[in-house]
Amino acid sequence: PKVQEQIDAQVARELEEQMAREDQRMSEQVARDAEIARIHAEVELQIMIDGLDRSNETVKDFRGMTFEEIEAKFTTVWKQIKNFIPMGSKEEAERFKRKWIMFKQESAKKLKTSKEVPEEVKSPDEVPEEKVK
Repeated sequence: PKVQEQIDAQVARELEEQMAREDQRMSEQVARDAEIARIHAEVELQIMIDGLDRSNETVKDFRGMTFEEIEAKFTTVWKQIKNFIPMGSKEEAERFKRKWIMFKQESAKKLKTSKEVPEEVKSPDEVPEEKVK
């Protein structure tokens, strides 16, 4: 019986230690979760503050303007949005291809004219003496 009591006491101590370790781990996890929640709340609050700041800037920008002036600004931006071509779309690929072709044509023209210039316009010391007389 005495041996059994010692075994029971040992098992009880080990269980208590295990429970204490588990409690410690849970406390640390709760603290980490609380810190993460606090950080997320701060970020969310900053996003809201930034949004309000932008709203105030917008109001400040339009304060004192007539409806027609605001409408003119809106129309300009609306046209830009309507004409927007997303990256990677077929339209963007076509536009890029057209720009590339035009760029190559311009480069070819510049190259052609730069090759022609030295033949047409020579400095006086490059002209042979026979042609001067």
